[in-house]
Amino acid sequence: MTDNRIKSGAVRDGKPHKYFTMSFDDGVTQDRAVLEICRKYNFYGATFFINTGLFGANWADVGPSQFGRDDVTHIRFTEEEIKTGIYDGFDVQVHTLHHPCLVWYDGQPEKLKEEVGGDADNIKRIFGYAPVGMSWPGSELNASETTIKKIIELTDIRYSRCAAHHTHDFSLPKQFMLWYPSCSLSEDCVDKLADDFLALKPEHDAVFYVWNHAYELDVYHTYGRLENLIKRMSGAEDVTCVSNTEFYELFKDDIPAY
Repeated sequence: MTDNRIKSGAVRDGKPHKYFTMSFDDGVTQDRAVLEICRKYNFYGATFFINTGLFGANWADVGPSQFGRDDVTHIRFTEEEIKTGIYDGFDVQVHTLHHPCLVWYDGQPEKLKEEVGGDADNIKRIFGYAPVGMSWPGSELNASETTIKKIIELTDIRYSRCAAHHTHDFSLPKQFMLWYPSCSLSEDCVDKLADDFLALKPEHDAVFYVWNHAYELDVYHTYGRLENLIKRMSGAEDVTCVSNTEFYELFKDDIPAY
């Protein structure tokens, strides 16, 4: 398969710009609804982080144990389903093969390389491009300085989205391997942040980064919130919608990996 990602074509011209980007983790079946909303507004500024070692996995305890909701599923797409073109046009990046706590492998570099690099290899095989980004499985709390340095040494990954900490502002990451998003879609502050971002007259580059697990849309009934956010951002003349990887490519010469 060849790289069919639809890109914004954004370039840096020395003027301050407002960037909007999103991401969704795990490659679960609720991504279909997310993708439908994205395509409705011609929005390709979302990156999907998937675990290629868990194709088809059903984490049946996620809904009941995490949220007390027996009706919330956590079922990942199979490889065959993905090959039908579910993610066509969108950026897909690494979430490791099996979603482990990566700090466990600080003393096992071969295992760390297998989890991160192996997922990247599968994504390249399936989607036709080499990933440069990931999101931390279980959040950045499951990574150490050793973990980060080893991933940079052993793989081509140069950015990784965090999840345990949110900035609640529009600041650029200080280092790409610890990229803190503005907020989660599940937080009530999303709409207020969106208002503030649209009203912003930036004196320097700004990024509004919203992430989520698509199954949380079922938990918190936030499909309407997602659609409203994408509609507003994609329709704003002064907002540039980019995938995580596009944003990284735009700023990689100014922001270090770590």
